[in-house]
Amino acid sequence: METSLNQSLIIALAVGISSGAIGSFIILKKMALVGDALSHVALPGIALALVYAIDPFWGLLLSLLAAAAIVWWLEGKTKLSSEALVGILFTASLAIGILAIPDHELIESLFGEFPAFSPLALAIFAATAAALTIATFYLAKNFLFTIVSPELAKAHGLGKKYDLILLLIFATAVALGIKLVGALLMGALTIIPASVAKNISRNMKMYLPLSAALGGAISVGGVLIADKLSFVPGPTIVLFGVGLFAISLFFVKR
Repeated sequence: METSLNQSLIIALAVGISSGAIGSFIILKKMALVGDALSHVALPGIALALVYAIDPFWGLLLSLLAAAAIVWWLEGKTKLSSEALVGILFTASLAIGILAIPDHELIESLFGEFPAFSPLALAIFAATAAALTIATFYLAKNFLFTIVSPELAKAHGLGKKYDLILLLIFATAVALGIKLVGALLMGALTIIPASVAKNISRNMKMYLPLSAALGGAISVGGVLIADKLSFVPGPTIVLFGVGLFAISLFFVKR
């Protein structure tokens, strides 16, 4: 097995698990489309990083974290829904990205590629993804409390703070996964594992770990298929996940 494939598998596993974990709460909050659109906000950050000749990862990470904070702030300042706010950011970001990013860089940014990192960068990447997963599991009860009973959660001092934390964890997970899956498809990696898990889970205690495990399995399986067939990894991962979702429909727990 080649070193580049080994790295891709490690990245896929780390990204898949963290994306699946946080995606479970994105689904529960009925923010699937919001989550998908938010991933496209990375494009202006990538364009800005290319202009200043720095690693595009830092540009997309900063743009995603900024977008998450802006959406959270605007929700408290306007009567518009989060879907409307993210939709505005999404369309503006997509337009800027298409205009500013060179054609070859745009394809890579939209659909991903097999990444190549130094051993240190790979270790930092994997550690960051692990930290996101741990944070999601650690805060799971508070996240669930704010989703199931937002008014009661606010009375207990949880309130919108945890909405912001959820968005920031999601934005960071998306930033990690864009190199592998691409901005156009990264949202799907947070939606599909959680959707499959929701179909087959018997209870909430099973839902979160199953969503995380499926995220890792879908990502790794997609990378292996893409490498075997010489396909682009991003679309392959997503289509593999969609296939599992179709199968899960036969096992829905009603």
